[in-house]
Amino acid sequence: MSRLVTFKLFAIPVTVQASFLLIAVLLGWTSGLGSVVTFLSWVFVVFVSIVLHELGHALVARSYGATVAIELNGFGGLTRWAVPEGELSPGQRAAVAAAGSAVGLVLGGLVWVISAVVGPFTGTLGLVVRLGIYVNVFWGLLNWLPIRPLDGGHLFSALLAKVVPQSAARVARVVFTITAAGALALAIYYRLIFVGILSAWLLLGELGLGQRSEQPAGLPTLSYDEPVAEPEDPPERMG
Repeated sequence: MSRLVTFKLFAIPVTVQASFLLIAVLLGWTSGLGSVVTFLSWVFVVFVSIVLHELGHALVARSYGATVAIELNGFGGLTRWAVPEGELSPGQRAAVAAAGSAVGLVLGGLVWVISAVVGPFTGTLGLVVRLGIYVNVFWGLLNWLPIRPLDGGHLFSALLAKVVPQSAARVARVVFTITAAGALALAIYYRLIFVGILSAWLLLGELGLGQRSEQPAGLPTLSYDEPVAEPEDPPERMG
């Protein structure tokens, strides 16, 4: 992937891939956002919203001793994290998973409250406010779906690990496959191109996982990767 820019936020490395900008522009174009100002507003809102979403995951994971790094790519964003010693409990993993969408929903709600109290806003500012509410609420709700590796998938996996640890992997695979197939069907019915592509990729990942008994490498995510011994791009090497 082509790395567009790398910076640090709260001492956490953040890498933006060129594919992120490309997909953001394509989504804006297919949504009928015609003017340059509208495009720039859309890209700005999407960028800020996803960075804050991933930051929620990263800060909570880091509070548990994990080493973290954020990446924005063509499928949204992910947070790579690794625990130097031991592993997180199911409850801690659930907290990490919930943090991202929680930040987005709080942000969207806060923007709505400010708009209702101070607004209404018009022009470019009004557009940014409307997009801010839409992107954060939509992204937050989408991430609650029980599909690996979305936030809801990690939450569901953490619950199964706590309730039925012996059969957690098998139950999760069945549920994730059914949910991904359902999401793909709905995306096709409502002609949601991006959601359809994402759902198809996740469904193929689950079907491949069932055949190989291990998670395929490089599966895109809107949330975060599971802990690994060594991240693919260790944070200390990411600029």
